[in-house]
Amino acid sequence: MRSFDVCIIGGGASGSMAAVLLAQKGLNVCVVDKFEKPAKKLLVTGNGKCNITNKNMNSSFYNQNIARYLNVFNEKNAIDFFKSIGIDIYADAEGRCYPISNSAKTVQHCFINQFEKLGITFFGENIACNVEQKDDCFLVITDKEKLQCKNVIFACGLNDFALSIFKKYNIKYNKIVPSLVALKTKQNTKKLDGIRVSNVEVIANLNGEKIIESGEVLFKEHGLSGIVIFNISSIFARNKCFEGKISINLLKNYTNLQIFNFINEKLDIFKNVQSLLESMFTKELAKEILNRANLNIDSPCNTLSKIQIQKIVDIITNFNFDIVEHYENNQVLSGGVELNDLTDCLESRTKNGIYFCGEICDIDGICGGYNLQWAWTSAYIVASGIISSFKQ
Repeated sequence: MRSFDVCIIGGGASGSMAAVLLAQKGLNVCVVDKFEKPAKKLLVTGNGKCNITNKNMNSSFYNQNIARYLNVFNEKNAIDFFKSIGIDIYADAEGRCYPISNSAKTVQHCFINQFEKLGITFFGENIACNVEQKDDCFLVITDKEKLQCKNVIFACGLNDFALSIFKKYNIKYNKIVPSLVALKTKQNTKKLDGIRVSNVEVIANLNGEKIIESGEVLFKEHGLSGIVIFNISSIFARNKCFEGKISINLLKNYTNLQIFNFINEKLDIFKNVQSLLESMFTKELAKEILNRANLNIDSPCNTLSKIQIQKIVDIITNFNFDIVEHYENNQVLSGGVELNDLTDCLESRTKNGIYFCGEICDIDGICGGYNLQWAWTSAYIVASGIISSFKQ
């Protein structure tokens, strides 16, 4: 049976970074992961580009105040770390930071390079099954290995194994629900599938609370997606409820009167109302607007009354949907280990030597690099705590 100073369960973002930080200080580290190579999960972040962090970092973009953690390790520290392992970074107009390669594969490559350089032992294609106390050490049992270590870091995200550990060691956690997820609607959106609308305003109503977001919405076969919807879904997740109403203002930069005048001024230009609306929206979206206005697509423009024009305007500025549930494929989970049940070093208060970082903690942020920043921040805090304990 092999022995290590630290065994990290989960070789994703936070687990890989914690391993590198610990190994840089001379600790004997191993990582257990179900995938063949480290940092595999990074390949699906940022649409394959890996949105490493965001220059507009603020604790308000998370489900709870994590300012004390960001004060220890923030976006600037993250950028410096990645430069130190060979990754150059640029920021787009909205502050989102990416590797200059625009590929998450280069981030994974640099982590793998560090694993090899620092002698980090990686047990790939291993499923963690149990963690047992053995005298003053822990025994990590996988489907293939038995590993002994002084400290265990859980960086495995939220799964059945994590839940079993929570219960075994009396670790408090909040209910786990999908976050940053597309939302299913009562209304049929099949004909709008694949259409993107940019620069729109979305107002969600959840139990009387208004949530306002601006940006891009993507229509899917059974509902709504896109960054704006993901951000709204995270608030739904925190309330443990995925039922509510969403209103989209398709032309948020214009007043109702301006839109009314746009349409009114085009009545003599186009033959029918479908053709007129296609000058403003895609063909499919124009049809849906007219369907909601109870107007025939072939209705001649010169027959439109002011009341009918106003009805079209109202639909454009208040394109309503009833949310009934969420899609299964989520980017992030909401819930996890309660921070109050952890020390400042993210060590369990009920079991010394057990640490948590990344998504397994009850921290989730909006889209834009905020969730990966928590992965880096929490990994640094955990690694620092363990390094300090070895110095004592």
